[in-house]
Amino acid sequence: MKRFLRFFFTFTACLVAASTFARGPVDKVTGEFTHGNCGDCSPGDQFAFISHKLISAHEASGKHRQKGFVFSWNDEGRWFEMDLRDTRNTCVNVYADGRVRTGGLVSDGNGPQVGRYFGMYLADDGEPAYFVDHGATIRFSRDYYSEQARLAFLDWCETGELPTEPTNGLAVWPHVIFEGNLQVHNSHGDGD
Repeated sequence: MKRFLRFFFTFTACLVAASTFARGPVDKVTGEFTHGNCGDCSPGDQFAFISHKLISAHEASGKHRQKGFVFSWNDEGRWFEMDLRDTRNTCVNVYADGRVRTGGLVSDGNGPQVGRYFGMYLADDGEPAYFVDHGATIRFSRDYYSEQARLAFLDWCETGELPTEPTNGLAVWPHVIFEGNLQVHNSHGDGD
């Protein structure tokens, strides 16, 4: 009986391990960081706006759905959140080494962002993150719950192309990370 139980547990452990590896690699983005809006800036330059971000975003892979969140806040007490499990209104696209386009509908918060579509281009360009990692935040429209903004955001997330048709308030704010760290994990086993 002991041999059978030992065999059974060993066999079960092997099946669990095999199913874990069968999922394959998943592209993801993680990090807690602070960024400031500026174009081509260097340490000591003045930032137009400072924001803190906490991100955990996993791209869809095989049978596994996209998941995660983006949580952002500033020193004035404004905050917002995106629920990346909402695949109708959000997107996670790790499309190259260290590069991701993500974001979508702001689902919760206490500022004017709630109900609007925002995209985030993020670039993990190495360690340390200080003035190396960077990106941009894109507002697709000032309109709330806009279908045009939703479609423009989803197209940008997939292709990287900004809308050619004018929208009400399309804006792009470049930023640089100066505190914390951003990690973009692009698995080489998924073909991108």
